[in-house]
Amino acid sequence: MNQRARLILAIVGAVLLCLAIYFLLVRSRQGELNELNDNIAAEESRTAQLQVELERLRDLQRRAPELQAELDRFRDLVPPEDQIPNLIFSIDEAAKEAGIDFVDITPELPKPPPEGAPLAEVRMTIGADGGYFAIQDFMRRLYGLDRALRIDNLTMAGTEDQEGGGTTITLTLTARVFYEVPGATGAATGAPPNTTAPAPGTTPAPAPTP
Repeated sequence: MNQRARLILAIVGAVLLCLAIYFLLVRSRQGELNELNDNIAAEESRTAQLQVELERLRDLQRRAPELQAELDRFRDLVPPEDQIPNLIFSIDEAAKEAGIDFVDITPELPKPPPEGAPLAEVRMTIGADGGYFAIQDFMRRLYGLDRALRIDNLTMAGTEDQEGGGTTITLTLTARVFYEVPGATGAATGAPPNTTAPAPGTTPAPAPTP
């Protein structure tokens, strides 16, 4: 075998050796390399999500005093007890200040709201008689109460005054107030079944003792 043939055999052998090294070492680790790249991509995505969450938490921390004040405001609107006697007094005062001739308030017993919120509600029917502007002012004062009051239904009817020539508006609305879910003792005490507020200018009768 001459020198040229040996050189060719050496080159072929080197090529075969390189191919063997590639298939035995490099190619066999290609799957591990792909898996490692996938893991790196997943961790980078997770890091980005954690960064967004961290920024959100930092924003909440900066806004903590504002959020606490908002929470306290909602706690005032939705107290831990039904406080129906105080609410009836507030509605009666609103009616007097608005110039309502007569107001009738009929609360029901507490029950869970149909929306499924973790609260308790007291549904009540409110009736009032008065002039147009008095009724309008009364509605404005209802929305200004320090309780979360939701009006579900409202009807109005007008009656001509035979003597004075004016029109008396009869307002009937169904509303709900909310409070935190009571404990074992709070659930036993509901609102009185029927309460009629007196006309303006009279002294309300004391609430009956349960």
